[in-house]
Amino acid sequence: MAAPRFSRRWLLVGAGALALVGVDALPRPAGPVADLPADALRERVLAATRRYVGVAESTARLGLPLLPQLESAVALLTGATRIRAFVASPERFRVDELTPVGERGTYRLDGREYGWDSDTDQLTVITGAAPLRLPRAADLLPPELARRLLRLAPGDPVQTIAARRVAGRNAAGLRLVPTDPATTIGRIDVWADDATGLPLRVEVAPRSAPEEPLLATAFSEVDDRAPDEADLLPQVPPGAGFVRADAGQIAGALRRLDAPDPPATLAGRALVPLTATPGSELPGVGLYGTGPAGFALFPVSREIADRAVDGAALAGGAGVDAGRGRAVVLATPLLTLAVLARGRRGTLLVGTVAADQLEQALLELPDRRRT
Repeated sequence: MAAPRFSRRWLLVGAGALALVGVDALPRPAGPVADLPADALRERVLAATRRYVGVAESTARLGLPLLPQLESAVALLTGATRIRAFVASPERFRVDELTPVGERGTYRLDGREYGWDSDTDQLTVITGAAPLRLPRAADLLPPELARRLLRLAPGDPVQTIAARRVAGRNAAGLRLVPTDPATTIGRIDVWADDATGLPLRVEVAPRSAPEEPLLATAFSEVDDRAPDEADLLPQVPPGAGFVRADAGQIAGALRRLDAPDPPATLAGRALVPLTATPGSELPGVGLYGTGPAGFALFPVSREIADRAVDGAALAGGAGVDAGRGRAVVLATPLLTLAVLARGRRGTLLVGTVAADQLEQALLELPDRRRT
């Protein structure tokens, strides 16, 4: 099973599309949303925690190069993903990423998480909670993505936009345009079911080309019924493998036990406090900024950093003079990636911030050999 598919918090597409950390809103009574003013519609969308069964399709063109040991996460952000969901509540669900040859499923039951990979015939039971994690298909479901992105800028104004039909339903439109000048996000559009407020479609477009969404996810079919209990349980065929893994181990390339502590501030943004269960910590990993102009830092091996530097350079990244070692910043319309390979270690920075922000962060990283 690909290592970075599980744990609790999303690293790539969040607090600046690539590092979002959020908690579920408490459910409130749902009602018609078509005639609500924009602020009330935003609140209804955030509160629309409902049961449903559906199929969604996500298309992402975020321009990331292939990164060693992060291939499965990058694939979610650079191509098309078909997703099947059975959601009874935020703590009871099953979400499958449907592939041409099978499925990769995430199950949440009774406070525990499971991962199933039909390619390898292996069920993984995940224990503990890491402070950050890489994205998975469940994060691209319209209700989940809408709530996470709208929480990035709770104080920014919103406006209603033209309604549309999604999955055979009337859907009211809502637009948030971030006001932070450092973010690359130009607009976040959400269309929510008229009757329930459940988000049915989400689009994210860059500031440089707000008319062209680079991330779009929408239901092709959705049913408000509760999922069958059998659909929420992992169905493991005879002979399939069974393993247990800690959330920190599942984080794979993000877990560097010899990593130094992340700096208290980078590029004028403070380190966000994060928590993890004992044994699931990710040393050296840091999240900076809590709004749409945020980014994540995580340490990697020198080998991975060298390969990432080469990949970013081939994709059009610009070299940065960061003292010893090699450094590249790759700016895409929506995401910015910075890589530093220095000494025996490497550092990866990624977020929805302008290139100069991550270049400044690279320059502020301490040279551990000298300190």
